[in-house]
Amino acid sequence: MIACPIPFETLTALWAGELAPELATPVEEHVFGCDRCSATSERLGELVQGLRELLPPVISHALRDRLVARGLRVKTTTVDVGVQAHARFTPDVDLLIHVLRGDLSRADRVDVELVDPTGHPHVEMVHVPFDPQTGEVLIACQRHYEQFPFEPGFRVHVFEQGTTVRVCDYAVHHQWR
Repeated sequence: MIACPIPFETLTALWAGELAPELATPVEEHVFGCDRCSATSERLGELVQGLRELLPPVISHALRDRLVARGLRVKTTTVDVGVQAHARFTPDVDLLIHVLRGDLSRADRVDVELVDPTGHPHVEMVHVPFDPQTGEVLIACQRHYEQFPFEPGFRVHVFEQGTTVRVCDYAVHHQWR
């Protein structure tokens, strides 16, 4: 029997996917049958969704390090030019970071496009953070991106001395569960 109201910490752990199935099932059953706990859980879900939306799709190395230091469970996938990478969300992963690698040593600026499998761009992100020494751009991939109607790819452009140069298209196959 679950005590009502369910402690906020327990609901937070449920939303974070940190409860073991034998603990999560009775909590979920209670939430579905209790208006009070359901309302609290719904408000928490809205907060979680809002926080997810605050994290930009392209992040700096410093932000990645701060997220890890705060306890976010991050899995990194290196994506080299011309190689399709595979990334998988598991229950112990909060955020996938795709490390797109290419020659950025002479870049003044880097832009990234989110493209569909045909190469058609859907979102353009300009002036994104990048590391010219390592040649890396960090893509923050979150679970709610599973709702995309296509498998997203990434196209990187650099600006070198006023000229636009396309670095590469990157493909990452996602396994969401």
